[in-house]
Amino acid sequence: MRTIKTFVLFLITTALLASCGKVSYRKTTGGMPYQLYKGKGTQKITIGNIVKCNITYKVKDSIYFTSFGKLPIYMPVNPTPQPYDISEVWTKLSVGDSLVATQMIDTFIKRNPAVVPPEFKKGDRIITTIKVLEVFTSDSAAQADKMKNEKEWLAGEIDYLGKYLAGKNITAQKTPSGAYVQTITEGTGNQVDSGKYVSVNYTGATLSGKKFDSNTDSAFHHIGPYSFTVNAGQMIKGFDEAVTLMKVGGSAKVYIPSMLGYGANPDPQSGIKPFDHLVFDLAIVDVKDKAPEPQQPETPQRKIKVDAPQSHK
Repeated sequence: MRTIKTFVLFLITTALLASCGKVSYRKTTGGMPYQLYKGKGTQKITIGNIVKCNITYKVKDSIYFTSFGKLPIYMPVNPTPQPYDISEVWTKLSVGDSLVATQMIDTFIKRNPAVVPPEFKKGDRIITTIKVLEVFTSDSAAQADKMKNEKEWLAGEIDYLGKYLAGKNITAQKTPSGAYVQTITEGTGNQVDSGKYVSVNYTGATLSGKKFDSNTDSAFHHIGPYSFTVNAGQMIKGFDEAVTLMKVGGSAKVYIPSMLGYGANPDPQSGIKPFDHLVFDLAIVDVKDKAPEPQQPETPQRKIKVDAPQSHK
């Protein structure tokens, strides 16, 4: 899993969008061929900037990743570029420019085979396309823009799920951030609240119905209630907020927008795709005021050997 994520991040710094203008066919110092499509922007990218861009890359003519039509990517421009990498050409670009680069898996295998996931084979070719949208001179400005984009995207997801539920005549209560909780069984026990230590049973699936985890289904090999402290950052936000609308003995179906779940970066091995909305069947088993104190390992007492006194003759 870590190898795949590392390789994805490595490639993402390297998507087919042709704009009007002169096309340049070049090769970087590290040997990466690329085509530059000049836009009309005049703001050039410099070292230390954060580049807001859209990226797509294809492997064997199939899209492996894309941010086009989704949330843009924010990439720092570091002073030391990596060979055979998009970082070699950042400072040749301006706002509005597009870039198409070609990288061969054979080259990655020769240079560092450890970062190449097994699904990539010799002879495979990666075509990366980048469209530069905006450039920021400070991390704080880039973060503010990123948060604004994410807030707008989440609002669209909440609206989509609301219409989805209405279309199926499902009545659900909305959490403060925008998850939806459809009560199945009203609990009669203690209310779950922020800071409480709750134990739950759950089954998680995507909105399309693909099950990805459960602590009641033996296929996932971890049967038994799962416990956590509410709103302590231990769970995805949509799940955390949903339990606060429930009581012990209650059950619900929870609909979570992707941005309150795993967003653009789910675990590649989970089967969850980027921006998948999630559905949890959730039951509250128990709630306590706080998590139990961790058990301290017993300190073994040191055994001191006492020699018998010697007799003196």
